[in-house]
Amino acid sequence: MDVVVLAEDLEVDNLVELSTVYGNVAIRLTRVERRVNGIKFTGLNHQGTQYCFGMKYGQSATRLDM
Repeated sequence: MDVVVLAEDLEVDNLVELSTVYGNVAIRLTRVERRVNGIKFTGLNHQGTQYCFGMKYGQSATRLDM
């Protein structure tokens, strides 16, 4: 089941869906870094590829509950 949450509610080990130019990717978060202007996330997909991305506070995100 997919749950839409705010970016600040995401935590390490959450599985989130990230939209890229190549399609949607499921990312397991390994690091969540809160900053002044937003949040920086680092995670891995199921193949072990690392992704880094940022979101603004209050922005909605899709958390995958498996």
